Amino acid sequence: MFNRKNVDYNLFGKIRFSSKFSVDNSIFVSSSKNQAGWAGSIGDTIIFSRRNVNSVENVINIKYNFTNRMGLTVRARHYWSKVNPQQFYELDVNGKLQAPANPFTGNVNQNYNYLSVDMVYNWQFAQGSFLSIVWKDIGENFNRQFEKNYVKNLGNTISGDQFNSLSLRVIYFLDYLTVRKKFSKS
Repeated sequence: MFNRKNVDYNLFGKIRFSSKFSVDNSIFVSSSKNQAGWAGSIGDTIIFSRRNVNSVENVINIKYNFTNRMGLTVRARHYWSKVNPQQFYELDVNGKLQAPANPFTGNVNQNYNYLSVDMVYNWQFAQGSFLSIVWKDIGENFNRQFEKNYVKNLGNTISGDQFNSLSLRVIYFLDYLTVRKKFSKS
């Protein structure tokens, strides 16, 4: 609509230190210029904007296998998106974007961060049977001011409110024929 231009970069690397220990990291960077998007509303009037959107997604995985049946995996993911409006438009009754009758002065800058860390312990204690313990930590941060420094922005997200959960899952494989034979003997 506004001659939108996108540029995306993706970088991936994996280091395998041994047969038991590996680390991989992926970074995805996206930059979109002149994107159309909803900005807000004034009464019944819908406001759209021509905006620039930049986002970064950084994922790191660390895996350590104690044995061939037991291992620990840690995965951290940080997503950061900045929306910077350049010009505002009103949506008319025909669905077209028009210059606004009244200037829109609302601050619709968006600085959104999402951080998740998952730690999973898996143990295959019998053929087809597993014990999993999973810890999750999730935090997010939204504000209207932009932070230019990636590390400082990540620090603001880490120091914000966090949601933690711990779960235990046991999957046990029962062989129907073996169980049936044992019950038929008694």
